[in-house]
Amino acid sequence: MDDDFTPTPRLRLAVGGDEPARLRRAGLRELDIMRRENVFDLPVYERRSRLATGETVLCRLVGGQEYVTLGPSRRREPTDEPRTAPAPKRRRDGDFYAIPDCLARYEGLAALQNAVPHGSLAGWTLGLGAAVTVIPAAEAGLPAYAGLPQAGISRDVGVFRLPGGAASGLLYGREHIPDDAPFSVSCLVRLTAPLEYDYDFDARGVLNPVRAYLLRSQDGGDFLKDCPGDLSPLLGFCSPHRHPKWEEDAVYPWSPWNDDFHAAPDRIAGARRASAPCPEAPRLTGEAYLDGQGNPYPYPDGFEMGVQAAGVFVTGGNRLLAARLSHFENQFGAAPAVSDPLEIGVWHHVVMTHETDETVRLYVVREDQAQGTAYGGKMPLCALDAACTYQASGVNAWTLRSGENGEAIAAYRMNAAMDVGLPRFFHYALSPGQAWLLSLEALSGLFVADDHETAQAVAQGLTPVTIVKEEA
Repeated sequence: MDDDFTPTPRLRLAVGGDEPARLRRAGLRELDIMRRENVFDLPVYERRSRLATGETVLCRLVGGQEYVTLGPSRRREPTDEPRTAPAPKRRRDGDFYAIPDCLARYEGLAALQNAVPHGSLAGWTLGLGAAVTVIPAAEAGLPAYAGLPQAGISRDVGVFRLPGGAASGLLYGREHIPDDAPFSVSCLVRLTAPLEYDYDFDARGVLNPVRAYLLRSQDGGDFLKDCPGDLSPLLGFCSPHRHPKWEEDAVYPWSPWNDDFHAAPDRIAGARRASAPCPEAPRLTGEAYLDGQGNPYPYPDGFEMGVQAAGVFVTGGNRLLAARLSHFENQFGAAPAVSDPLEIGVWHHVVMTHETDETVRLYVVREDQAQGTAYGGKMPLCALDAACTYQASGVNAWTLRSGENGEAIAAYRMNAAMDVGLPRFFHYALSPGQAWLLSLEALSGLFVADDHETAQAVAQGLTPVTIVKEEA
């Protein structure tokens, strides 16, 4: 279900009495005044006032979410001075925005090292595929990222061009997405071609007899998948995952198996015969799939295997999917957040968050739109297995082997063709306001400080407007 990125104002009555309707009307009236005061459309703004009946009103705008809190009145003592509403909180010349606890940010143009010098991910350096290039942000149609000159802070932002195919992708350290804990990732992305499912086993010149999908189940009996099933990490990791109770006899459409498909079979562990093949998936039929006796290949729809995944992914050609799943065989009720299609060749800013309560949020803002859209899902907080040795942008390439003799029985590469900029990693779930502020940083050039930059700017006498994680 889609949620508007700038939802209905949230009202909280911290007062007693029997006039909630009157107070709500008064709160919304003050909110309307705040909207008219915010002539510069600042993403963070607030207005405080007191009603004639004594109740206090706090109206706040944080990112795209508006809040109205009504507090109790206080009896005025004879010595009290008359009260006036304080000036609304504007971002003055000496103010700057900040979001705390970003553990990694990669700019890429001058250096591939993490631009955040402190914290658990300090010192990490990006790994670039040989086909990847880095160009200045301005050449990719992005705004100038001026930094904060008053504090001597500059930004040297580049865009990573991933052409897709072999040697295309970015590699981050394994710890960028934590196990069993909340996290957030964000970046700019511009798809340059739709992603496609890779059905070809190039080494054998045939179609893959085993195919991997992000399988989910409500009860461990029936499993569903999204078709066609293509998957490539924008920021994250995925790999094939074997169901511990699935095992099948199998033969393959190459020698020596295709001498006689009825001869002694191999044994595949962790996969099963495809029960509900995707309609667009090509079948293993035709002359190339006959054995030496003229018999057709006995598994025309092949076999299927699950996937473990954590992060935000390109899927369905030009959609985004936010998920975390490590054991599809027993993690029931998982529902990834899936976006509407992204237009190829257009920049989008993306934030994925995973909360302690297992809520997944995917925030997407298109470069030429004033508002974005949020998509929701629910996935378990879990740890990926030892296959996950890195996090990546645009890398999903694996060779599948049989469980009995280790022979390569399938191979695929789904490396997305895309431009990526300003990847960030957090080990907590960002709020909607923080997500919105990061989109302004990425798409309009607004400076948003990390912790070390905040300290540097404060030392120069500047004042941070810190957008913290909002507690429920």
